[in-house]
Amino acid sequence: MAEEQIGRRRFIAAAAGAIALGVAGGVAIGQQEWFRPDDAAEQVPKPITADPEASPDAQALLKWFKELPTRSSRRVVSGQQIDDITAASFDEFIEKLATRTKKYPAMVGVMVRDAWTRADARVLIDHWRSGGLITMDIHPTNPWNPAGGANSAWVPDMKAPKPDLRVLLATADSSAQRTLWRSQLERMGDLVEELGQAGAVVLLRPLHESNGAWFWWGQDLGTHKTNARDLYRDVFYYITQTRKLHNVLFVYSPGASWNGPAMDYYPGAEYVDMICPSRYDDDMLMLGEREGESPNSDYKDILTAEKPIGFGECGPGTKLDGSWDARTIINRIRSTYPMMTYFNCWHGWQNKVMELVKDKHTEELMHDPWVITRDTVDWRPKNPPSSSSPPKPTPTYPGPASPPSTRNPVIRPQITR
Repeated sequence: MAEEQIGRRRFIAAAAGAIALGVAGGVAIGQQEWFRPDDAAEQVPKPITADPEASPDAQALLKWFKELPTRSSRRVVSGQQIDDITAASFDEFIEKLATRTKKYPAMVGVMVRDAWTRADARVLIDHWRSGGLITMDIHPTNPWNPAGGANSAWVPDMKAPKPDLRVLLATADSSAQRTLWRSQLERMGDLVEELGQAGAVVLLRPLHESNGAWFWWGQDLGTHKTNARDLYRDVFYYITQTRKLHNVLFVYSPGASWNGPAMDYYPGAEYVDMICPSRYDDDMLMLGEREGESPNSDYKDILTAEKPIGFGECGPGTKLDGSWDARTIINRIRSTYPMMTYFNCWHGWQNKVMELVKDKHTEELMHDPWVITRDTVDWRPKNPPSSSSPPKPTPTYPGPASPPSTRNPVIRPQITR
């Protein structure tokens, strides 16, 4: 709808200009030669991204993801989540994996948390400049439980009523909850901006697994409702309009549909570039594949949106001791989910092993002919347009950070249901 409106405005403007020029030059309107539809399309390339102003690199990367399932080889991007945005975490999960397998994962996943600083982005920038890709999520502090920190993203009682997320929107009245949420959104925007200044495109997964009940932004089990769709759209507007950051592909990332169907909280095609669910299962079977397990078929439901898909998070369900066969990922994609374009393995925690570097048969996974590693990423256009040159640096903010409301004026878009 947004693209149609933009196209209509451009046509009207072009027509008005042509009429004015014809009258001024003494040319009868009937004698003027109008653009044919294909000529107009050539002059104004239609963006394929949810953000109409997305950078040429963002559009080229999305086009690449769309085309991956048509390939006979090198069609699934490998990915590994790191624990913190630090050099030490990168070494633990990425460098050790490269040492073991002689291959770097194509994609590195990161989570924005309170401890992040701009200096930490160096490891991601280096990965990007070496040919890699970046995906990002946020585990934000619960605005109704600020003392809980990042761990308060998970709710202690999934059956307890959920808060009204609309009080966090840009259009909402001022409140302590809104202020805390907007400050966390500001930090995420800072990282997107930092990466954009280095030329990187980010696959952003706002409010992941919102169809589940385990996060504070998830659905309410009592009412089976959530306003996460409004909050996702608000994040979209914040990134693209308030911050004017256009180096992002927006990823809707539902969880396995234990609590609600994967697409029940879909924010709308105009806000989404890719759909990348989470799935943790020893056999890498999505919910709905085993008889009697679920009335939903996550894979089939997600495909109905006709967007590129991938595993936004994945790993074993019970084999958390290093005994899991990592080849299960690509074997399952090849046999059952051929439209999957990437997998992002989660990191281990405490005594749980989930990361690729500690699983069995990871060498075979990373060298599988279907798997894309960092050295075989080939999305960049052979003749990139001149407009894809690195963006001009944006001003930094010396000294203590100003409140979000003064650093970035709020864009107040109309929130639709």
